[in-house]
Amino acid sequence: GAHYYLAQAKMAMLAKQFQRAEAILVEHNELDLAISMYQELLKYDESIRLAEKKNHPKVLQFKNNYLQMLLTTQQEETAGELQEQEGEYQQAIMSYLRGGMAAKAASVVSRHNSNYSPELLQKIIGGLQASSMFERAGDLYVRMGQVAPAMDAYRRGHAYRQAIELAKKVQPALIVNLEEEWGDWLVSQRQMDAAINHFIEAGASQKAIESAMIARQWHKAEQLLDQSTMGADNAAAMPFYERLAEHYSASRHFDQAERAFIKCHRPAGAVQMYVNAGQYEKAHRVAKAHMSVHEKSELYVALAAELENAGKVGDAEQLLLMVQDYDQAINMYKKREEYEQMVRLVSKYRKELINETYKFIAEQFEMKGNLSKAEHYYVEAQMWTSAMSMYRQMEKWEDAMRVAKLHGGKQAFDKIVLAQAQTIFKEHGAEAGAMLLVKHGLIESAINYALDHSNFAHAFELATHSAPHKLPDIHLKKAMALEDQEQFKLAEDEFIQANKPKEAIDMYIHQRDWVSAMRVAENHDRNSVNEVMVQQGKDLLTQNNLQGAENLFIQAGKPELAVQAYSSKRMVNEAIRVCKKHCPHMLGDVMESNSSSNDPNGPSGAQSLDEVLDAAKIYEDTGNYSKAIVSYLSVTETFSVDPDRLEEVWENAVRLAMKYQPEKYNEIVAVVAQRLKVIGRFEAAAELFESIEQAKEAIDCYMEGKIWEKAKLLAQQQYPAMVRIVEEQYKSDLVKKGDGDEVIRLTGDVDRALDMYARQGDFTKCLALAEKHSPKMLPHYLIQYGKDLKSKGDVLGACQVLTRYGPPTEQSNFPLYKDIMADVLNGSEPHGPQLLRDMLMSLLRTATATLIGPPPPPRALMEDRSLQSAEFHKPLLTAHYQAVRLRLLGIQKCPEVVAKSSISLCRWYTEFPIDQAFYNAGMDCKNAKMVNMAFFFWNRFLDISDCMEDPDNAAAIDNADFINTDIPPPYNAELPDEPFVSSDQVEEIRDCVLGWSMDPNVQQKMDSRQCDKCQAEVYIANLSCPQCNSKFEPCVVTGFPVAKRTRVECTACRAPANRNDWNSWVQEFKACPWCNEPQNAQY
Repeated sequence: GAHYYLAQAKMAMLAKQFQRAEAILVEHNELDLAISMYQELLKYDESIRLAEKKNHPKVLQFKNNYLQMLLTTQQEETAGELQEQEGEYQQAIMSYLRGGMAAKAASVVSRHNSNYSPELLQKIIGGLQASSMFERAGDLYVRMGQVAPAMDAYRRGHAYRQAIELAKKVQPALIVNLEEEWGDWLVSQRQMDAAINHFIEAGASQKAIESAMIARQWHKAEQLLDQSTMGADNAAAMPFYERLAEHYSASRHFDQAERAFIKCHRPAGAVQMYVNAGQYEKAHRVAKAHMSVHEKSELYVALAAELENAGKVGDAEQLLLMVQDYDQAINMYKKREEYEQMVRLVSKYRKELINETYKFIAEQFEMKGNLSKAEHYYVEAQMWTSAMSMYRQMEKWEDAMRVAKLHGGKQAFDKIVLAQAQTIFKEHGAEAGAMLLVKHGLIESAINYALDHSNFAHAFELATHSAPHKLPDIHLKKAMALEDQEQFKLAEDEFIQANKPKEAIDMYIHQRDWVSAMRVAENHDRNSVNEVMVQQGKDLLTQNNLQGAENLFIQAGKPELAVQAYSSKRMVNEAIRVCKKHCPHMLGDVMESNSSSNDPNGPSGAQSLDEVLDAAKIYEDTGNYSKAIVSYLSVTETFSVDPDRLEEVWENAVRLAMKYQPEKYNEIVAVVAQRLKVIGRFEAAAELFESIEQAKEAIDCYMEGKIWEKAKLLAQQQYPAMVRIVEEQYKSDLVKKGDGDEVIRLTGDVDRALDMYARQGDFTKCLALAEKHSPKMLPHYLIQYGKDLKSKGDVLGACQVLTRYGPPTEQSNFPLYKDIMADVLNGSEPHGPQLLRDMLMSLLRTATATLIGPPPPPRALMEDRSLQSAEFHKPLLTAHYQAVRLRLLGIQKCPEVVAKSSISLCRWYTEFPIDQAFYNAGMDCKNAKMVNMAFFFWNRFLDISDCMEDPDNAAAIDNADFINTDIPPPYNAELPDEPFVSSDQVEEIRDCVLGWSMDPNVQQKMDSRQCDKCQAEVYIANLSCPQCNSKFEPCVVTGFPVAKRTRVECTACRAPANRNDWNSWVQEFKACPWCNEPQNAQY
């Protein structure tokens, strides 16, 4: 029933009255049912409580089951609490840690002091750090005695108080850094007030000040600034003082702002602050105390400009006057058109400019149409004429006349009247203008005014009534006007009425109307008759009518003009005729003038030969032999190209001197002889020198004329000292003619003959002669010939001739050989390498004394220490293998041998263009089906081509593929000026290399072989092993190293070769490639 205890317990459970249900069951000894009730409701803690209370024998089991359930359901926190209650602290800690509750684990440690293992504590610390609970982690580190990790944990968790306490105990030096770090963290948290003290404790004054300013504790900031070690002169303090100054200025604490501005060295800021506040006296006090004159001036000007823009003109003026910038103040009023203020300042400070100022103001008022103001200022500027002109331009004549009369007097007044009359003339006619002048009593001005406007009738009317003395002037002006109009007869009448007949005569002379001119002269001015004749005669001269001009000049009593006319025309005889008849006193002057004109150095020196001879004949006929001789001698080779004519003229001078002036004979003969010598008449010149006993000069003339027999004879007879000189000159002449055989026949002088052939460029004869008669001189001329051929571009000819005679081994000749070598190896001539090889082989054989017998093998030359071998064995090998390659290419045989020779040539690319070396190696390998090798050589060729386009990137070439080869690295190689192939070919090769790089059949490694000594893998063409440093001889066919198992030798020169390459060569050419001796294949 309902009163049954189990039913009552069930009812209590349904009502969730679990304590009542527990009491009912326990009261009826149903402890297990009560415990089961709690367990079914998952209230394990209540079941355990009840079991412990009633001392149930299975309490421990209940607890274990509860714990396992908690752990199974991942209720680590509850499990940990249970374990902690049971005193199982380490298990509780582990449960907390498994549940990610490191803080509770740490609390267990702090609450229950026990001997925890370091590993367990480290796990707790790890959990705390993972949860960013660094402060508690630090506490555990301290517990463990690990100071450094504890300090790091405190700092990471921003537990700076604990960190500082720890530092005080174990590391006091760290306290300052911790304080500063604490302050930085507080700043990051925007706790500026709290950060200030920590920065102060850390000695970080700057940060403390910054924090104080951000916290708007300005007085604190200023106090810190003043107390800090930075001081007012420290540059770091300047920005803070500036900010203080700006704050105090904005808050109108002007004294504090001024103090801050001064401390940050910005007195200008304080000045501007006071100016903005209208406190000019304080502004001036600061500027005067703390700024230079220049700085103060610049600041005041800038501030004045701001005040001016703000309309505070008076304040701006006050500032400008303080710095004595008067011009700026004046200009300010000028721009604002406040002219009264402008005049006030100018009159006070720029008195010397007052007139210019008045003028400027007057012009401004004039432009604005305020004429009365403009007049006032013009008059003030003492420029009343400008005021008068202003009124004239405005046609305000009354005002203009008033100003003129008031300030300029009558003369100025009359000018204004004339100007008004001119204006009236334009508008109403001349008479109206004249009436105005008459109105003002200006009769003569009116007459002149009428004349200026060609109103002659009005002028005559005015003069007749009021000024008769002006009538002649009027007639003269009218005559001149008629002359301009070409009404000459009317003009003549007016000139006569003006009593000016001379002007009428000049008019007709100017018009060349000689009849009218003569008529006026005869009727009105007899004194001008002769002048008319003279002018008519001069006119006839211009028409070349000399006879008519002569008659007129004589009629006019001026015969000297006729003489001058004839003289100017070089008609000397006519001039002399007139002189003899009409003016004999001029005859001497005419002859003298004629003499001067014959002087080639005189002003008339451009006479013809016939004119000079005519003058000379006249002098001769008149007995003036001195002048005649001078005239004959004035003829120079510039007068004629005919030497016979010149010789004839000069002989006349000699003839006259011999007959009439013997005292000057020797002098004149010497002059003529020198002139004959100049025109090439050496024999005639020599004979003249003989006639005056100047034997040496005569011998010189004979020698210059190549008249050797007469020169020898005269020297032997009269001047024995010249005999040897004549002989030497004769020999030199033979040398110049190139007659070497004759030189040797006559003198036996081989050296002179050699020198002669060399100067003539006939080196074939020169070398043949030197080889036969002067072997010691052969090297000298051989090198000279080689240089000559090189300069002409014939380097192959130079090689041939040097090979023919043997190149001299002296070091001084090396530059020539190198130039030849460079031209040949850089050229494209197919026979060039072979010729160069023969030349260099001859040079090295001469240097090593192996001219007899076969040449030394390549290795001997490579190891020879002579200067010649050291300098030229590489060019020799380069030329040799290029010759081998070209010969095989010429017959299109043995492509593999060709490829090998090209590969070998890459080790000597310093001797010829580097791009050519790698291009040929790649192409020849490709033709020989050696694709792997072709890939590497063409890849290097592309690198070089890119560097030729951009030389600065030469160092970027990757040399890794060639690192263990005997091919030199390309970094310091000399790049050619011109590419070996075209850009299109380069792009084709680039495409080919790109294709190979994608082809799996192409092995991207160079061919190798085994070293004969150490068996190491080495580059196939290496002449040395990079591992054991063994040296190998080069094959004379390919340049590849000669292997022991395939070695063969030339039977003549013992040069080594690889068997297959040797046999390939010998089968084609039947001779050794090194010594060219006949050879057979070897097996």
